[in-house]
Amino acid sequence: MDIEHVVSMPRRVVMLIYPQVASSDVCGPLEPFGLANFLTGRRLYDPITVSVDGAAVPVAGGFLKLAPTCSCADLPTRMHVFLVAGGPGCFAAAQDETLLSWIRRLEPRCAVMGSVCTGSTVLLASGVANGHRIATHWLEAMRLEADSEVSSPVDSDAIFVNSGKFWTSAGMMAGIDLALALIEKDHGRQLVLDIARFMVMVLRREGGQSQFSSQMMAGATEDPRIRRVQLHIWENPGADLSLDALSAHAVMSKRSLSRRFAEMTNTTISHYIEDVRLNMARSLLEETDQSIQAIAANSGFGTTMTLRRVFARRLGVSPSHYRANFGTDRISANAPNAVESGLRMELENVVNGKSTW
Repeated sequence: MDIEHVVSMPRRVVMLIYPQVASSDVCGPLEPFGLANFLTGRRLYDPITVSVDGAAVPVAGGFLKLAPTCSCADLPTRMHVFLVAGGPGCFAAAQDETLLSWIRRLEPRCAVMGSVCTGSTVLLASGVANGHRIATHWLEAMRLEADSEVSSPVDSDAIFVNSGKFWTSAGMMAGIDLALALIEKDHGRQLVLDIARFMVMVLRREGGQSQFSSQMMAGATEDPRIRRVQLHIWENPGADLSLDALSAHAVMSKRSLSRRFAEMTNTTISHYIEDVRLNMARSLLEETDQSIQAIAANSGFGTTMTLRRVFARRLGVSPSHYRANFGTDRISANAPNAVESGLRMELENVVNGKSTW
């Protein structure tokens, strides 16, 4: 087999499935690899599904069965990516020694191995990722962090994590972010931006971004007094959010509020306020043309210096760099028809098999 033929061969991407797997964990991450082929007009990837014995498996919820491409025994000698899907069945899969032994046997044959969502639980049970930092669904992260037998550090806040050959993602749709990161590593950022646009995604999220918002977590807090404080912070990020003001809003003593808030949210009030303001600033950078100074004021940080300092510490980038990567592109008011025409012609070329790639 000559070198030119080897280079042109599609990269095999394998998703391991099992009973009660989440269908979104399977189809979501595989979709970008298929779109990479479609948009370029070239067979860059060969995405497939596999079960231990090649039999179809029911998905969580019981609304369909997934028929895998093949069994583990039929997999090729070498694979580019091997991912374990997540879902409610992960706990039974993590006890299935036949499945775990296959993961151990296949690991040396994969350039990249990883998991989507709670597939991390199966991956960890196999032992192949011991010592590597992993990402997973935030609820499963809480359970794993409390398990003294888990030898791998768990990042409960990351969208996805790359540690050596292991790539793991947070809950469900974060698997798409992981897939896009792998495609970018293989073929560059432009293809990833094209795929994201085609999937009606604004832009790919970086791995270090938080997998859940402070507002969403406010709705998950059981104590109504703490939930009221959280929502007040979210709705008024620029207000007086001192402990005195918040304790009056909650009708609690400052000491009781601080203690109860930490018990219910596993974080401090000051850290939560910073989370909310950071989320607000990110949204404004992504969705508006406001100046950095205006965003600092509207998100509650007050000064651009404070805004920059928090972005550098929490995200590792400046606000302007964040906007350059994640801000919504603005169509020039002077030439909307030309831009729309260009996009329409580009899409028509792809559909007609005349890829610009």
